[in-house]
Amino acid sequence: MDYISSTMLMLLTIIVLGALLITILTRLSEINKTLTIMRLELSTLKNSLANKVHSADEKPEEAVQKKSEQKTTIQHGSNTETQTSTTKATDAETETKETVVIGESIQQPPMVDVSVKTPETEALMLSEEALEKQETAPTPFQPSVIAPAEASVAPTENNAIPLQQPSTKAEETPLSPTDEATANTEQLEEMTEKTTNYEKFIGENLFGKIGILVFILGIGYFVKYAIDQNWINEVARTVMGFAVGVVMLGLAQWLHKRYHTFSSLLAGGAFGVFYLTVSIAFHYYQLFSQTAAFVILCLTTIFMAIVSIRYDRCELAVTALVGGFIAPFIVSTDSGSIIALQTYLAILNLGMFALAFYKKWGLLPIVAFAFTYIILWLTVIESHILYYNLQINFLVLGFATLFYFIFLLPVRLIMQPSCSQRMHRALMAVITLNGFIYLLYGGCVIADSDMFINEPGYLSFFIAFVNLIFYLYLRFRISGHDTLRKTMSALTIAFASIGVPLLFTNTTIFIIWATESVLLLWLYTKEKSVIYERSAAILAFLSIIFSLTYYILWYTSYEDTSHKLFLNSNFLMLFTISIASFVAAIIMQRNRRLFSKGRRILHYTPCNVIAYAVGFLWLYMAFSNDFTCYLAEDIAHEANPLTTATILLAGSLVLHRRFKVRKYKVAYLILLCFVTIVYMVTIWGGYDIRSTTVLTLQWVTTSVVATLMGYIMWKMLALHWETKKLQPFFAVISTLVWLTGARLLLLTFGNPSFDTGFSLSLGTAAFLLMIIGMRCKSKEVRMVSLAEFGIVLGKLVLSDVWTMPALGKIIVFISLGLLLLTLSFLYQKLKDVLF
Repeated sequence: MDYISSTMLMLLTIIVLGALLITILTRLSEINKTLTIMRLELSTLKNSLANKVHSADEKPEEAVQKKSEQKTTIQHGSNTETQTSTTKATDAETETKETVVIGESIQQPPMVDVSVKTPETEALMLSEEALEKQETAPTPFQPSVIAPAEASVAPTENNAIPLQQPSTKAEETPLSPTDEATANTEQLEEMTEKTTNYEKFIGENLFGKIGILVFILGIGYFVKYAIDQNWINEVARTVMGFAVGVVMLGLAQWLHKRYHTFSSLLAGGAFGVFYLTVSIAFHYYQLFSQTAAFVILCLTTIFMAIVSIRYDRCELAVTALVGGFIAPFIVSTDSGSIIALQTYLAILNLGMFALAFYKKWGLLPIVAFAFTYIILWLTVIESHILYYNLQINFLVLGFATLFYFIFLLPVRLIMQPSCSQRMHRALMAVITLNGFIYLLYGGCVIADSDMFINEPGYLSFFIAFVNLIFYLYLRFRISGHDTLRKTMSALTIAFASIGVPLLFTNTTIFIIWATESVLLLWLYTKEKSVIYERSAAILAFLSIIFSLTYYILWYTSYEDTSHKLFLNSNFLMLFTISIASFVAAIIMQRNRRLFSKGRRILHYTPCNVIAYAVGFLWLYMAFSNDFTCYLAEDIAHEANPLTTATILLAGSLVLHRRFKVRKYKVAYLILLCFVTIVYMVTIWGGYDIRSTTVLTLQWVTTSVVATLMGYIMWKMLALHWETKKLQPFFAVISTLVWLTGARLLLLTFGNPSFDTGFSLSLGTAAFLLMIIGMRCKSKEVRMVSLAEFGIVLGKLVLSDVWTMPALGKIIVFISLGLLLLTLSFLYQKLKDVLF
């Protein structure tokens, strides 16, 4: 303590010397400003007198020019008696005016420029001399673009060109000396604003703040030194501290009209001395009780706020506010009440906002916001006082809610026209951080208690609801304030989205996110706000990625029998996301112009197709996952291909206008190949002996695949272009499906062998293709048919003759022979048409 006291005394001495130095520098700065203003006024008067002399010199030149023009007109033969008399009168009047003007110019006293060159004003004098030379320089003669009326007369005898009057610009009345002084002063102020005066900042601002701090410390050291020397007792020391503060406050009152900044620094230092004196008197001298010391500090804070209003200085109000937050800790003891502290903070913040609204000081809410939540975090969370005390938990959560509403009050400050752009951004940051800190702080309070509301998700939804109310009020009751309205909308969406994972399980989270993304997309089409578009894109992306990850890694196990088919959370999650994707695609399709213009996140061209693709894929995953988990293995194996074919057929029929065959022909061909491969794998794989249920599902799949193939081929063949290229492809695909169907037919009748059936089915397919090729006059189809007949004959010679049973040989040979004879007859009959 002795070391601290000696150091404080030394600093006090330095502060006193610093204050004296600051006063001297301030006076010198005022003298310099006065000299500068005097120089500007002298320069303005000198420029105005020079302009008058210059205008007087121009008038005789105009009179001489008029006289020469009149003589030129006389030479052209237009000398009438009336014109001669007028010319003489004009000449007389002009000579009279010339004599008067010259006389006035002679009577003007000469201007004597008396100036004292100092290092501070030398640069200014040089710039003024350059400006004076520029203004008094002779203006070059500029002929008029439009010739006067006399110039339109016939040429003179001597072929002389008539003189033209000099061009006269827009008549500008010379500025008065007062106006020019004002203009020069404004120009000087603009130059001062553009360039930062570091000397002024250091001399007036920085040194003053450092000086006040050092002075306060010096007072403390002096008091400590007096205590060590036993000069004064405890009461006298305290009285001396208050006396020093009063003297500083009185000096600030005396100087505040002439030295605004310096007086504010003195006033702030005075209240700092008050706080330090009360703190020492309470902690070291025990002159005040805790209640008395706290009341004194509160009165000091209130008085300082009043002084800040009188001086109209925001920094004093900020100092008072900081002192108000420090006051409880100055008089704190180990037996302090957390409820009393939060009550005091609530009252202090309400008073702060009243002062901020009255004086339109936006800095006060920012300071209060920072100090309030720092104090709450240090005194509540870090102190661990919430454990096993439900009553205190409820009160602390109630105060947290109160502070949340208090720090939503800057909305009113933002709505005021006087709010600057910089302050607007700072207050918007306070409003945004307020909700997140309240959620974090309230979540910690809830987590450390046994409340009936033990989920922070409810708190997040509550914050979203409050922001929604503010948004609706700004949307329907207040015009303008687009940034504030969009911020409230974004906060509503953010906290509603955050509350979902805090309150619900995994599958429910994805369901709500997907639904919310569709709702935001619809709002975007109505409000045209980018916030809705970006929020919808983010939520849709999160729901798709996390649901896919959940489906791959944590899907329901085969042994789970607690749920039923289509009545479980996984199916509802995937099915909801699928429906949401379809709805989003339809919304984009109906608002195609909106999503097609400009550079935006959800552009129509890729996003609409992606939405439909996600819808179909997630719909397949929903049914496939349930079939795999809740059906027998063989039935699930056949139900999945049926689901695939059904979804693709439904999509092709429903979206035939959106995805036209002419535009997406390659995609339809790939789809046709994919369905054919899936169908062949389904029928050709598996066991030879199959149950009735499996065979039924396979026949249903066959009918769906045949319908889908027929629809695509019909649409593709309806296009006249590229028909010849597609016909052989369709012929081969149809043959493969025909052979697979024949295989299924034999399995249905319990015949797993397909040796004889292959030759018969392929020969029949080749015969049918030949009939179609002849009827449609398609050489390509006929060539495919001939190739298939060649395969059948090759198999017959190389394999069937040697390995096939007798009955099989009889059937194959007779059937194939009849087919070949029939084809030969048809070729002979239609040779004139085909060739």
